[in-house]
Amino acid sequence: MKFAPFGVFLHLYLHFYFVKLRSMKTFVNIKNARRGEYKRVIEKISSTDRCPFCKENFKCPSGSEGSRRENLFAYHKKPILKQKNGWFLTNNSWPYKNTDCHLIIIGEKHKENFSELTKKDFEAVVYLAKWAIKKYKIKGGGFAMRFGDTNLSRASVAHIHFHIISPKQNKKTKRTKIVNFPIG
Repeated sequence: MKFAPFGVFLHLYLHFYFVKLRSMKTFVNIKNARRGEYKRVIEKISSTDRCPFCKENFKCPSGSEGSRRENLFAYHKKPILKQKNGWFLTNNSWPYKNTDCHLIIIGEKHKENFSELTKKDFEAVVYLAKWAIKKYKIKGGGFAMRFGDTNLSRASVAHIHFHIISPKQNKKTKRTKIVNFPIG
């Protein structure tokens, strides 16, 4: 029995490492995931090499395969509330601590960098944000997004998405609790 020389194995290994592994896209950053169930879900997603927010990774509810756009994500637990020009609004399945309302606006098309967003994207996002603020009677809060390198932005999902966050408010004192939206 003949064996291939060590150089052949080394060449194949290096080729796999530099061509295959280096070209694999990372859609989630486990280091940035909060604890508990959310972290376990992000860990599971990381093993799929798929973006959890991209349209092609949606899971349809039983009995509606392909018939409705109001699909559920394979991992996201909340329904789509409203859609506009390739963007949709949903409740965050894992809202940040101290939020009264935490909604997210996600684009169907995978984008990670701010420079990829178009005027049409911003128009759709503003429409959905205004609709949500009116519908849910949000009197104040924050509107935020992260973009680019998840090691810098601290996003757990690389796919650009916007957050609408309204903090919990003490009804007697009218003071709110701080909501932590980490960046960096």
